[in-house]
Amino acid sequence: MRRNVVNLWLLRTGLLVAILAAWEFIPKIQSLRSVSPVFDPFFVSSPTKVIERIYDIALARNGQPNVWPLFWETASSTLVGVAVSVVLGSALGLVLSNSETLQRVLQPYIALVNAMPRVALIPLFIIVTGTSQTTTVITIVAVVSFLVFYNAYAGGTSVPKEVLQNATVMGATRIEVMRRIRLPYVLVWTMISLPNAISFGLVVAVTSEILMGQLGMGRLLADSLATVDSTMTFAAVAILAVFGVIIVSAADVVQQRVLHWWQR
Repeated sequence: MRRNVVNLWLLRTGLLVAILAAWEFIPKIQSLRSVSPVFDPFFVSSPTKVIERIYDIALARNGQPNVWPLFWETASSTLVGVAVSVVLGSALGLVLSNSETLQRVLQPYIALVNAMPRVALIPLFIIVTGTSQTTTVITIVAVVSFLVFYNAYAGGTSVPKEVLQNATVMGATRIEVMRRIRLPYVLVWTMISLPNAISFGLVVAVTSEILMGQLGMGRLLADSLATVDSTMTFAAVAILAVFGVIIVSAADVVQQRVLHWWQR
């Protein structure tokens, strides 16, 4: 077993090294630059330049901006927006899955809102709240809460009918059915959706900052686009990717802790 794990990590490391080596050396082949911009170092930069730029912006040296205030704005918006979305989406999914009347009345409206490109509502959010971190959080909630809601709703409606019938025969009220029977299913499906919710929340946060010009990693990406600085673009993307991996991994740990009874 241990040998298999070691072999797996060796394969993963070898693949990463191969990708970075190809990125570093293939664009240096002169004959390939005329084939496509993909092979031009001006557009794709290189791993060594990206690492050096990350080091520069982390220490705010060589005339580069300090990345930490920008990163904190994006990270805090993402975490707050996702937390609110998880609570709101799971609560709505639980309540709706427990009422057939509400399901029949609200289903077309839910489908309408879900089909709406909610990122397009950012200008409306800006009019109401201004270009602030609050707008970013609201946009995340508007997008991510429906992702969580559909998972929670599917979990609440996936309870076997026999279980519900037995609970009714034994005298359980609707509130008791919702709290003791549907809630565990909603919790499971909500926790399963957590990694995707975090990923979407991070994407929405960066997109909102780009569109608003709000302080954050999105502004750093927008500035790098305006100055045609591919190295800065890759550096910002790398930082966001590492942050995404960290919080998704943390979500996996929380999921395993919370759902240990389900896995058994």
